[in-house]
Amino acid sequence: MAERKAGQSGDNASTEQQQPGLLPNGEHALQTGWSFWYDKKMPKKTQDQTQYQASLHKAGSFNTLEGFWKNYVHLKRPSNISINVNVYLFRDERGHVPMWERYPNGGCWILRIRKKSGQTNTSVLGKMWQDLVLAVVGEMFEEPNVVGIGMAIRSREDLLSVWNEDNSNEKVRFNIGERLKQVLDLEPSTLIEYKHHQTAMQDMSTFRNAKAYCFAVTKGQSQTQQG
Repeated sequence: MAERKAGQSGDNASTEQQQPGLLPNGEHALQTGWSFWYDKKMPKKTQDQTQYQASLHKAGSFNTLEGFWKNYVHLKRPSNISINVNVYLFRDERGHVPMWERYPNGGCWILRIRKKSGQTNTSVLGKMWQDLVLAVVGEMFEEPNVVGIGMAIRSREDLLSVWNEDNSNEKVRFNIGERLKQVLDLEPSTLIEYKHHQTAMQDMSTFRNAKAYCFAVTKGQSQTQQG
């Protein structure tokens, strides 16, 4: 079976696939199954739901800890992923895929990692991405409302995102944002952003026009402030 590298264009490669609900002998089940996906940023004027869905490629699926590592070791690291490529890790249950239209009442938290002279500190980005991957697979967000994560490689900045399914409970949404900062060990003053999918479907961007927030610690409690 040919190896698939997330971020590699074309359909001529794949990692090992685990069937949902089936566990190989001796392997340790995860709370839910997961799949890696990737695509390439499309020009805004040509993008529609059908074209976007056709551009998504599944890089591998797993539902055990061992299956995760079998997939993860074959994926390209951030330093080797081309500009304008997006990589995702989403739950398998209930047909979760990285599409705004699947979560019209949700959105995503965003961390922007600015580049200096067109270059990102790839070791920092690589560690952040791996920490985020391990956090969702290990259910460290402790919230089923988290449906997936993403990494976007761009020319001026790279972006990490955490997608949530529904915003009916504001406390849950902000708890996810706070947990993101803890998982990535970010400074308290670090700004993270949030983008509603309803807005994304209007301006055709996951990241443009996102609102910035910081989480200030006051008297032992974390408080959210909009930037």
